[in-house]
Amino acid sequence: MKKLFVITLTIILFSQILPAHEIAEDDTIRNYKLEEIVIKSPKELPLIREIPGSISLLSERQLANTETHTLADISSTVPNLFMLDYGSKLQTSVFMRGVGSRLGTPSIGLYVDNVPYFEKATFGFDFFDIERIEVLRGPQGTLYGRNTMGGIINVFSKSPLVYDETNILATAGNYGNYSVNINHYNKINNNLGYSISGNYLNHNGYFINEFTGNPADKQYSAGGRGRLIWRLSDKLTLENIASFEISKQFGFPYALYNDSTNQTESVNYDQESYYDRDLFSNGFVVKYQNEAFEFISTTSYQYYDGLMSVDQDFTKNKIYFFEIGDKQNMFSQEFVLKSLPASRYKWLFGTFGFYQSLYQETNGSIYAQKLKQEILSDFKISGIAFYHQSSYDDFLIKNLSVTAGVRLDMEKDVLDYIFNQAVGDAPLSNLVSENYSENFMQFIPKGALRYSLNKSSNIYTTVSKGYKSGGFNTNTSIVLTEDRAYDAEQSWNYEFGFKSSLLNNRLFIDAAVFYIDWNNQQIYQTVPSGTGSMLTNAGKSESKGVEFEIKALPAKNLEIWLASGYNKATFVEYVKDNKTDYSGNYIPYVPRFSVSTGANYLIEVNKNWLDNIRMQLTYNGFGKHFWNEDNVAYQDYYGLMNFRAGFERKNITLSFWGKNIFNTDYNSFYFNALGKSYAQIGKPALIGANVKIMF
Repeated sequence: MKKLFVITLTIILFSQILPAHEIAEDDTIRNYKLEEIVIKSPKELPLIREIPGSISLLSERQLANTETHTLADISSTVPNLFMLDYGSKLQTSVFMRGVGSRLGTPSIGLYVDNVPYFEKATFGFDFFDIERIEVLRGPQGTLYGRNTMGGIINVFSKSPLVYDETNILATAGNYGNYSVNINHYNKINNNLGYSISGNYLNHNGYFINEFTGNPADKQYSAGGRGRLIWRLSDKLTLENIASFEISKQFGFPYALYNDSTNQTESVNYDQESYYDRDLFSNGFVVKYQNEAFEFISTTSYQYYDGLMSVDQDFTKNKIYFFEIGDKQNMFSQEFVLKSLPASRYKWLFGTFGFYQSLYQETNGSIYAQKLKQEILSDFKISGIAFYHQSSYDDFLIKNLSVTAGVRLDMEKDVLDYIFNQAVGDAPLSNLVSENYSENFMQFIPKGALRYSLNKSSNIYTTVSKGYKSGGFNTNTSIVLTEDRAYDAEQSWNYEFGFKSSLLNNRLFIDAAVFYIDWNNQQIYQTVPSGTGSMLTNAGKSESKGVEFEIKALPAKNLEIWLASGYNKATFVEYVKDNKTDYSGNYIPYVPRFSVSTGANYLIEVNKNWLDNIRMQLTYNGFGKHFWNEDNVAYQDYYGLMNFRAGFERKNITLSFWGKNIFNTDYNSFYFNALGKSYAQIGKPALIGANVKIMF
């Protein structure tokens, strides 16, 4: 950790020298700047450098240049952010600064156009019509509450009051990759606008199931979004955003893994598997603003219906086959009242309530025992929270700002659980019928100090509490009542950081050092029988590290960046049973190191047949990470090289792109089941071309 502090202090000292440098009048890049970094979250300050916390922003241009189409595609682009690739939209597990969850509710929050996404089964949606993504690292429980113990990701679509155009984007690539995206934005006048967007995506799969000879991971999806904004007056605005996605995935590319040779075998299983999902979200937002304050009401609804059929042994033998269906209805209402940032004192009050109904039905066949099983799990989850945050500038001394916030979070979880079983052709008979109920309540405080070194640089320190409520396991193999439920987890988070914009906004530097100390961490485990998984609580864990982002414009039309993170997350006290002690081991799914670096160069051609050429080269690296608590199986460091070349002429852009162009071998996922090891191989080299037409 000493080296981390030295690096951070060096950057701070370096930034104090740079502002004194005068830019010469003949400087050829004096009129070129990086875009001013602002934030759109309704609960935060507009300028990123005024927020005492680590934030990464990905613009529409960045998303396009890196061919980012899902949340998983931003892994390593943001320091200390990692997402598992299960090969299925059923699970999109996010880990940030070592905090995350493979099973159960997520530990990283997701909001899409201010609509909260509570289930990981909804995280895997296709990107289109996206304007920007904000990633706030560290606990966001004070303002956002549920599922934000490690951080939050805000996704925003494009506004028809900002964009007034129609564009068509068509993509084609190897492995049968192709997609079509059509967006229409109509700004009728300064007070009324609407947008309609549609997207279709297909790929024929990257891996072949040897048993069937068919692709193991073919998929397609179709989605749409509609948005209406109406400014009734200078003070009152109404907005509604509705989106849907229909997706189907054929099979999962899991294969047996040889732990002794560290080799993944070919995909080879006998029963066809798939995952179908329908997803719909709607958000209705009312904004009222006068000279003193702003009031925001957000009413949201989300529905999804998913069905997974899976050959759970992933071999050519008939051993296990399960169908798992999920159906969710989620309603939420939030009110936010905040002062406008015109004075030294700024305040915010809010309340948030939700109701979630989640019904799960699992039907399984265990062929050797001629068993049929049925599990019916009916979850009813409701909660309400009240929160407040205040900040005061020039507190005690000039240039010192203080921020303090607190949230009272209350939640009730109810589970009705039924387990039926039959042998052979006999009818199902009830073996277990249970009802569980748990109440959770927590105060979530936060405090921060920010000191402005000059007009463009500041340092800050933050102390905040992280919290995630408990829940219930629904696996049939759990026979002990005490294993049915797992407890809430809490953490204390400490962060020291630095932010600066230098050389007339041609250089941005952000750096942070953090330490997380948490108890009762919710840990994924295989149940003793080996035929399923559950969550349990570890004793005590810690995570510490450093992260920094540098973005610069060193020459005309040349943009370079470097985003990197170091993260050491370990179990401090974790005794699984009388024979197994994982204390001191690394927490699974947390790369020790992540890096994203690249350059974007614009060539101004200015000919009748071509305006510009935009070239981009990026490299994303992922450090060593372990797959289980025993730290035996792991994925070593690997790096992926990507490129994009775009040719622009008026309203038409033709782009050629490649991802993992050196075809680097790696495993994107690994797990144990039935006494065997399984892995999923990472995606191979992908190449393709896009055509975008705007009118």
